[in-house]
Amino acid sequence: MRYNESEFYCTQCGSRGIPVLRKCGNEREAGHLKKLFCLKCQKEVNHVECKPLTKYTHEDFLIEFEEKNFTPEGQRIMTYGQLKSKLNKEGRLHNE
Repeated sequence: MRYNESEFYCTQCGSRGIPVLRKCGNEREAGHLKKLFCLKCQKEVNHVECKPLTKYTHEDFLIEFEEKNFTPEGQRIMTYGQLKSKLNKEGRLHNE
């Protein structure tokens, strides 16, 4: 049986969390929010799932985190697509 490893980043402090192995075929979409224990915050908070070579990578998380697109409860304020569109209109996103 094959597994893929997903990276998770805390929506509160931005640090990398504990990676999770998922069975091939049972993966979640990149950008998925999952409640995990944060080693830095020392509590259970939402983490964002990032996967290399997908539509949502660590660089995408950094954009959301730096733009403060997460509530104190770890939920998104805007979808990532809405945030990218807003940043493009403001001329602050140049990687498209």
